[in-house]
Amino acid sequence: MTDPKSCHCPKIKDQDWHMKDLDYTGKYFYFEDVPHLLGKPIGMGKKLSEMKHQIERKGYTMINPEIILHLSGSFSGRILVEIENPDQYDANVDFFENARILTRVYKGSLGGIKKGVGELVAYAEDRTHIGPSAIYYWHVSCPICAKQSGSNKVVLFARV
Repeated sequence: MTDPKSCHCPKIKDQDWHMKDLDYTGKYFYFEDVPHLLGKPIGMGKKLSEMKHQIERKGYTMINPEIILHLSGSFSGRILVEIENPDQYDANVDFFENARILTRVYKGSLGGIKKGVGELVAYAEDRTHIGPSAIYYWHVSCPICAKQSGSNKVVLFARV
């Protein structure tokens, strides 16, 4: 039995993700829609568990399963996990075509994340001269490790 007070969050080096310019062209992501209330996901843990079960049932292979992207919305959002090419059509698979990704590591309270997003948008506009078409969130820290370290860690992805 696992200790409910222990954390299994991925340990990342900020310099590997902060202010990076990445090419995600040709990547496949399995996704599930998640209900939101005022931009906050409802039941994301349960939905993620169901999604991983669906990926396994369909015979897909996850790439970097610890990287779970979250696309927020007012009433509905999406969670995405990268998979290998499914070699078949699936309505729950998003193919990233011409996907340039700029990233930023945000550390602090989740209430202040809007400032981090603003800085990422400015960085993207400075680098590409266009605004992002989407902002994805990778919540690297859970409430347990956020409490231990004193702040949340989120990698923000701007798709341009």
